[in-house]
Formats: sequence, structure tokens, C-alpha cells
Amino acid sequence: MKIVTKKRAAAAAAALVLAGGTMAAYAYFTGGSASTTGTAHTGSVSTWSVAVGTFSGGPVYPGSGTDSATYTITNTGNGNQGLTSVTATVNAGTGGAVTQSGTAVPGCLASWYTAAAGAPTPALNTAIAKNATATGTVSVTLTESNSSQNPCKGINPDIDINVS
Repeated sequence: MKIVTKKRAAAAAAALVLAGGTMAAYAYFTGGSASTTGTAHTGSVSTWSVAVGTFSGGPVYPGSGTDSATYTITNTGNGNQGLTSVTATVNAGTGGAVTQSGTAVPGCLASWYTAAAGAPTPALNTAIAKNATATGTVSVTLTESNSSQNPCKGINPDIDINVS
């Protein structure tokens, strides 16, 4: 028979505790679900910058001639913007009179003029990058009204280029 000393008994007890600890099962609760919402920042659209060059090819006369200029549209925003529309109109003042430098010219009707914006490059419905441009041509004619158009002699009608 072997004699068990206190040291051997303590070592055996420690070994059993360690062995039992590695084989013990652990119980736990799962955490409840949680969520949070943060906010990101989305930019907004900026207005386009539009410039029109010098008109050339004119002058126009009732029923003949075309005056044209290049227009340049610049994306002044901080990201891509979609260019969806470019139109040109003859600016009309009081009583439908054409304007020249913002002042109505009595007797010269804006409806006698036709302004047309040619398709830009790059094409419509294209994303234009920040600080990038699109260009096109605007053309102006003076239609024959079968009446005196003398009040329109020598004027330079205001042409609006509208983009979106």
C-alpha cells in the first residue's frame, strides 16, 4: 500500500480541478438584438453656368439669314450632374416686344424671331463631371411676318439659353 502524503494529495486535487474545469460546460445568455442609425451627407444639385459666345453669320433679315453662336455649359457642382435639356428662346418684354440689352423694343415682336439650341456635346442625358463642360450652337432667324418689321432694323435681340 502506498502512503499518500499531503503534497501528493494536494497535487492530485489540483489536477482534478484543472481537468474538471476543461471539461465543464458553460452556460450563457445570448445578447438581445440592437441597431443604430447614422446619417450620411448627400450633396445637392448646383445650377449650371451658361456662357454664349459672339454671334456670327448674320445679320438676319425677314425670311432670310441665320445668326449663330456657340454656347458652353459648365457643371459648377461638386459631383456629376445629368444634363437633360437645352432650349433657346427670344426674350420678350412688355407687350411681347423683343428685348435688347434687357429693354423692350416697341413694335418688334419676339415671336417674329426663332431661336433654336442645337444638341450639345456630350449628348443630353449624359452625366457631366464636376467642372466639365458641354457645348453646342444656338441659331437665330427672323421669320417673314407679311407686315412691316422696320422696328427690328439693326437691333440685337436678347437670346436666353435654358438648361436643366
